[in-house]
Amino acid sequence: MALATRGFQTTFQVDLPDRPQTGPYHARRAHKKSRNGCTVCKSRRVKCDERKPACRRCENYGAECVYPPSPASSRTSSSPLSSSSQPDRTLVSFSISDMVNRVRDAVGADLAFAPRTIGDYDEVVNIAVTSMDFYLKYSSNSVATPSIQKVMRGDMIHVAFDNPYLMYTVVGCGILHMNRISPNNESREIAEAYFWQRALRLYSQELQQSVNEKNVSGLLSACMLMGITSLAPLRFEIKDSWVFTGEPSDLNWLAVQGGLACILKMAKKYIPGSIWGTAFGHNRDWENQLFRFDITHGREGLHPELADLCGINDESNEDNCVYWFPIKLLSPCMELEASAQNAPHVTNWMGRISPQFVNICRDRDPRGLVILAYWMGVMCSLSQYQPWVEGRSGGSGHPAILRVSGSSVWLYLAG
Repeated sequence: MALATRGFQTTFQVDLPDRPQTGPYHARRAHKKSRNGCTVCKSRRVKCDERKPACRRCENYGAECVYPPSPASSRTSSSPLSSSSQPDRTLVSFSISDMVNRVRDAVGADLAFAPRTIGDYDEVVNIAVTSMDFYLKYSSNSVATPSIQKVMRGDMIHVAFDNPYLMYTVVGCGILHMNRISPNNESREIAEAYFWQRALRLYSQELQQSVNEKNVSGLLSACMLMGITSLAPLRFEIKDSWVFTGEPSDLNWLAVQGGLACILKMAKKYIPGSIWGTAFGHNRDWENQLFRFDITHGREGLHPELADLCGINDESNEDNCVYWFPIKLLSPCMELEASAQNAPHVTNWMGRISPQFVNICRDRDPRGLVILAYWMGVMCSLSQYQPWVEGRSGGSGHPAILRVSGSSVWLYLAG
């Protein structure tokens, strides 16, 4: 099966080497002025679209829109650095002034309504710009698949310029990454919560529209990044892991990773023409060779002991055996060398398993738990490249007790 119908999971490495902390940007605003805007937008120091009788900003936020009596007019100038003028669409070297402009154009008016506990308007913009810069320089750099990384640092950012939900998602990833390696910054933590709240709300609104060739790039991009919020929540401790709590809801981090598969299914015919078409294609042959998607039933390529445990025979397939596909994906991963290049292939397992398999794990199905434990063990061997997994699996090298039908099952996680 083509990789484009399988997709990618995206996680960012959190344990970056020590480096001087980057202070907030204090760039002067260089935005397109609206001298004929309403009084509300002027008081908020944001661009007004000058629509009458009420501008969209006021309408969206339920504010009373009032225009000043003196209508001085001025056309806004076109924003610099259009995507068509960029021969190299990788934006790691994006200048701060251009970044400020782009963030303001995409979500600047929205940021004017951010909680004042974060800071004033300029401080909120500074945090957003700092977060985007951090994403471009560090977060995206930790994505091990070169073709995916290139899109995430280039074409995806251009799509974000025109889609606020994706801009918030990119900014949210950057600030999440900063907050995990440098915690206890209260205003930045509040900003993280606000950015993700806006990203999720606007993304949900976009999902109400049918997937088409115009929005497929943005929807796929946002979905690929949003899973990181459940993998690395704020102030997560090992004792909070589902391995120890036993609460079904604490396995939600695994369940939500399957959201990408749903969008890929709806967007299948549009993917080749999206920003992800080429990147997915570059990995198709190698992944087909690794996972042998041409084999659709039976025991070939499956770990023999796991296949025996789950009663898999020559007639077993994805439709009649809930264990078949998870074992099919896991088996070749168990033979891979622990490296940054191979880490994404193992990580992808959690985004490809079915909701039915996640549910049997929630219900403490013994065979499902053994498969999950094997995957966690492989992930722990990759913890140098995927450090989030140690907390989720109960800690590298530590045994975890799971209660199954009144008996104890010890899951020794390789580290």
